[in-house]
Amino acid sequence: MKYIYESPNKGKTVYKREFNNYNKRKIIIKKENNMEKISLFDYLGRKAGQELGLSVATAAGKAGVTTETRYVETRTYKGDVNLYPKAFLDLYFRGGLNEGTSEKQLLKG
Repeated sequence: MKYIYESPNKGKTVYKREFNNYNKRKIIIKKENNMEKISLFDYLGRKAGQELGLSVATAAGKAGVTTETRYVETRTYKGDVNLYPKAFLDLYFRGGLNEGTSEKQLLKG
């Protein structure tokens, strides 16, 4: 499968779509205030699963991390997915996140 990556706003939002398919595209990168936000699927390259998704969402809430949602449609799932700052996911999956981590600490990175 060949994909086209497009950005109508100089990289703040990047869309991915299948080659020659102009009807379906999905956001793969969304930057707000210079903070890239991505889904767990985009970060991991695979489905995260309900347990891991809940764990990440809980950690983000405890850390005061602002999340967003994006609607996606795949063969097996239709619905909203959470988007997290990439810096937060880096910390979470590298074990650098603890109960006292705040969004201000994440931004200092």
